[in-house]
Amino acid sequence: MKDDSSAVTGWIREWQELMEALTAWHANLTRVPALQSDEELRTLLVRRERLVDQRRAVRRLAREEERELPEIDPDPWRFALRDFRRQRYASLLAEAGEEPGEESRAADHHLVREELENHPDGVFLLPHWHYFGRMHKALDHARVQRETTAVTRIHEFHSLFAARERFRHVTLYLGPTNSGKTYQALRRLAEAANGIYLAPLRLLALEVAETLNAWGVPCNMITGEERIEVEGARHTACTIEMLPLDRRYEVCVIDEAQMLGDSGRGWAWTQAVLGVAADEVNIVGAPESRPVLEKLLALTGDPYEVQYLERLAPLQLLRKPVKGIRDLEPGTAIILFSRQGVLNLKAEIERTTGTPTAVLYGALPPEVRRRQAQLFASGETPLLVATDAIGMGLNLPIRTLLFAQDTKVIDRQEHPLTPMEVRQIAGRAGRFGKNEVGFVGTYLIPMNHIATAFRLTPHPVKRAHLAPNLDHLLAIASLKGERNPALARLFATFVQTVKPDPEVYELADLEDQIVLARIADRHRNLGLATRFALSAAPVPLREASVVAAFETMTATVARGRVLSLAKVLPEQAQGVVGGGRLGLLEAAMRVVTLYCWLHFRFPEQFPEIEEAEIQRRKINQEIGTLLKRERHRERTCSICASALPPKHEHAICDPCFVAMRSRSRPRRRPPYRRVPRE
Repeated sequence: MKDDSSAVTGWIREWQELMEALTAWHANLTRVPALQSDEELRTLLVRRERLVDQRRAVRRLAREEERELPEIDPDPWRFALRDFRRQRYASLLAEAGEEPGEESRAADHHLVREELENHPDGVFLLPHWHYFGRMHKALDHARVQRETTAVTRIHEFHSLFAARERFRHVTLYLGPTNSGKTYQALRRLAEAANGIYLAPLRLLALEVAETLNAWGVPCNMITGEERIEVEGARHTACTIEMLPLDRRYEVCVIDEAQMLGDSGRGWAWTQAVLGVAADEVNIVGAPESRPVLEKLLALTGDPYEVQYLERLAPLQLLRKPVKGIRDLEPGTAIILFSRQGVLNLKAEIERTTGTPTAVLYGALPPEVRRRQAQLFASGETPLLVATDAIGMGLNLPIRTLLFAQDTKVIDRQEHPLTPMEVRQIAGRAGRFGKNEVGFVGTYLIPMNHIATAFRLTPHPVKRAHLAPNLDHLLAIASLKGERNPALARLFATFVQTVKPDPEVYELADLEDQIVLARIADRHRNLGLATRFALSAAPVPLREASVVAAFETMTATVARGRVLSLAKVLPEQAQGVVGGGRLGLLEAAMRVVTLYCWLHFRFPEQFPEIEEAEIQRRKINQEIGTLLKRERHRERTCSICASALPPKHEHAICDPCFVAMRSRSRPRRRPPYRRVPRE
C-alpha cells in the first residue's frame, strides 16, 4: 500500500462491495443451482478472509488519519450460511432421491457443528466434496438400515407368532415381593387342564413343579440341561428360554416380568409375552413392569386386566447400622456383591462366633444353593451370607436383611444400587406366616444410601429387549446374497442396522453370543441353524476352562464324532484347598451343565447323560462338604502354621511379625574412627 490514504479508502470500498455482493448472492440463493451457489459463496468467503486479515494493518493507518472503519458484523454472513446449509441439505436429498430422515439429519447436524466450531465467528464452510461424501455415506447406511429392517420384518415382530391366530385373555398380577402374586397365578394354572409355568431360574422351576405335584397336579420340570418327567403330567414348569412357541396351552404363567428390562435375558420375556400360545396368560411382576407390558399388549391386541396386590408382611428400616458380628441375630441375611466377599464373611462369622453360616451366590450349582437354603430355612445355620442371587425366586424365612455393600461393580466400574435393586433384595425379608415384619438395614456401612433408595419409587421399565431369531438372520443373509455367511457378522449387521420401534423395544446385549458365534464360525461346514444353536450355549466367557470345553464340543459337532464327558471335564485339583478348590469345582459343574445342554440338542455326539448326572451329584456333594468343612478350619500363620486368634487381622502371627521386622531392620554400623598410621 504505497499511499496510506488510498489504502484505507480502497479497503473500505472493497468491504462495501463485498457486502453488496453477499446481499445479492443471498437474494438469488433459491434461483440458482446449489453447486453454483456453493462456488459463489466460497469466492465471497475467500474475499472476506483476505479483507479481515488486512484490517489490522488498515486500522492502524485509519487511526492515524482519524477515520472510522466499518465494523465486521458476522450476522449477515451467518444468516447467509444458515440459508445455504438448508439449501445444500435439500439439494443433496433431491439428488439422492431420499426423504429427510433421522440418520441424514444427524449427519448434517454433525457436519454443521464441525463448520461452526472450526472458525472463531462460525463463518466457515467445509470443502464441497467433504460434506457431500460424508452425507452420501450416511445416506447409504440409512438405506441399508431400512432394507435390513424391512427384510427382517422387525416392525411386524409381534404379528409373526402363531399366538396371533386368536385372542388371549391376559391378567397382570403386579405387586412387591411377598405379596402372594405368584401364588394367585399358580392357583389358576393348577385349575387348568394343561398349562406351562415360565421361570427365570432352574431353582424356581423346580420349586413350582414340586408345588404343583404336591397339590396333586402332575407337573414336568424342563430346563436347557435337565428333564424331570412325571407320568401323566399335562403341566410343565420350565425356564423361560425353553418355551415351545408351537404348542398351545390352556393357561400360562410368566413370572418376574420386570426382567423384560434385562439387557442379557430380557428377550426371552419379550418372546413369551408376545408369542406364548395360551388361552389365558397370567403375567407376574413388579409394578414397574406395567408400562412396558401395556405397550406389548397394545401391539398384540389382547384384552387384559390388572390386579394389584399389597405386601403381606410389612418392611421396616432399622434406625442404625449393625456394627459387629456378635450383634447378628438368628434369621439374618447379609448381602455382598462378590463371591469372594461372601466366602470371606462366612469364614469370619464362623471363626468369631462358631456359628455355622449358609451361603448363596450365583456360581453355586442349583442343587447346592437349594441345600444351603434348606439349612437356613431349618435353622441349622441361623445366618446367611449371600449375593443379589437371593433377590429372585428363593423363599427364605429371613427376619432381618442387611446390606454390607451399597454399590456393585459392573464392567469394572462401581455403581450405587438402584431403588429397584434395593427393593428386590430387601423384599426377601419378612415372609408371611413366618416373620410378620421384615427388617432392612446395613452391616458396618452407613444407612444413608440404602434408606434413600428404599424409600424411592423404582424407575418404570419402559422398553422390552429384543434379540434376533434364526429367521431374522436368514433374511439378512438372503439380502446380502451370501451362501454361507459368518454367523457373527450377521449378528453384527443386525445390531448395527436393524432399528425396531424405540418406544417399545431396545436391542439386547449380544456381545457374549457374538463371541460364541465366532467360535462356531471356525467350522463353516456347520449349517447356519447349527451354529446359531451353539451360540446360545450356557458358556461363561470368564471361565477359561469352560470356554476351552465349548471349543472342543463345537469341534466334535462339526466332525460328527462322539465325545465322552471325561475328555472335557477339567481336573479338580485335589491338592488345592479353600476358595481355590471351590472355584475349580464350580467350573467343573459348568462343564457338566454345558455337556447336558448339548446332549439335548445333539444326543448322538454327547450321549453320556447318565454319567453327567453322576458327576453332577458328585460335584454337588464335594462342594457341600467343602462349604461345611470351611467353618471348622482354623486360620493358621502362613509362616509357622500356628493357630491365629479369631479376630486376628493379619496372615501371620505376632511373633513371626516381630521376627520379620528385626531381620529386615538394618544393623547399626559402629562409628567411624580414624586409625593413626604407624
